Amino acid sequence: MENRKDLIMEFTRSFRYLMRSVRQDFAVVFEGYIPFNEFTVLRTLEDDRTLRVSDVARRLNSTNSYVTLTSEKLVQKGYIIRERNDTDRRTVFLTLTDDGLTLVKKMDEIMYVYFNKTFGGISNEEMNQVINILQKIKLNQELN
Repeated sequence: MENRKDLIMEFTRSFRYLMRSVRQDFAVVFEGYIPFNEFTVLRTLEDDRTLRVSDVARRLNSTNSYVTLTSEKLVQKGYIIRERNDTDRRTVFLTLTDDGLTLVKKMDEIMYVYFNKTFGGISNEEMNQVINILQKIKLNQELN
């Protein structure tokens, strides 16, 4: 397959299939934990522990309203704390609790096991090639 259009179409089909398949698998492997969309918010807070809602939204390439809605569920479950800034009431901070951090670490391990099996027949060199290609695509998106 040498035609650029055919290559692009095959890439998008394969990528869509992979994303859909991973999402379906995560629903199974994360059963009994929290939904993947909630996990992504927790994971964004993992390193810094406290971030503004707008910073979480930017890192997830999402909206403030999406992060606010998702964070409310996580507050109810005790995985994060929501606090308004004392000096600027428009600013809301999200803080990962110890229970939230423990959950992220458990789910990270489950995800590692899943992807380790999924990538079983792929060498480190091949993985680096894919990573480099995906980073180039991301850069192209940011420039356009």
